Amino acid sequence: MLVYKLEPDVQQHKKSNMPQILSIAVCISDEVTLSDFVPAVEILAHLNLADHPIYGAAIGEVPYRVTIDYVAPTMEPVVALLGRVAPTVNPTLTYADALASGKQFDVLLVPAGPMDYVTGEKKTPQAEIDFIAKQAPKAKYVMSVCGGAYQFALAGILSGKRATTNKALYRAIVAATPKDIEWVAKARWVVDGNIWTSSGVSAGADMALAFVEHLTDAKVARFVRGGIEIPEATDQDDPFAAFHGLV
Repeated sequence: MLVYKLEPDVQQHKKSNMPQILSIAVCISDEVTLSDFVPAVEILAHLNLADHPIYGAAIGEVPYRVTIDYVAPTMEPVVALLGRVAPTVNPTLTYADALASGKQFDVLLVPAGPMDYVTGEKKTPQAEIDFIAKQAPKAKYVMSVCGGAYQFALAGILSGKRATTNKALYRAIVAATPKDIEWVAKARWVVDGNIWTSSGVSAGADMALAFVEHLTDAKVARFVRGGIEIPEATDQDDPFAAFHGLV
């Protein structure tokens, strides 16, 4: 797996016996793609297994623990893209309440939300875009899965950055977003500074595993990977760029 250079705060906490708590905000609304974020948050939640009486010894040194909030426009259950045939998600915070509280999240995780991919019409709730725009500048990391990069673009945080997104929707998203974004057609995920963007759906799990390794080390990432049985991938393992005629 590709290993990225650790920021100074990561290096510091890797040497500390006191774990740092990373607060994660998963930004959702109706028509969210569940598989964009559910595997990723379960992977990130594995960091908390370091405190488990059995798994703690096996996972290795983990300098981070996580808390996760599911932030949505209202406290009503969020209905996923496939409708009520799929599970709904109970938010823990609204965008308005999260901003009113003054809390700054360490990590934003943004899955795909609503968009008219035929017309390019923006359907993402403005409350979500405003939240991302206000939180991203001071967040340690911002991460998108699949069409979540579209929300990032709407919030203005991809200007001058390299990013990728779902390859089936790639042309529509590129056409509907500002021209100063350097979209990468062939990539499982892309890292530009503290901005992590992944390709479609299942690529979010690969990105999350790479992120776990970035925060910890290869041993911890292998432990998590082995438990959930996801084959190893690199950021360049992207057969879907060719499948959709992008390369």
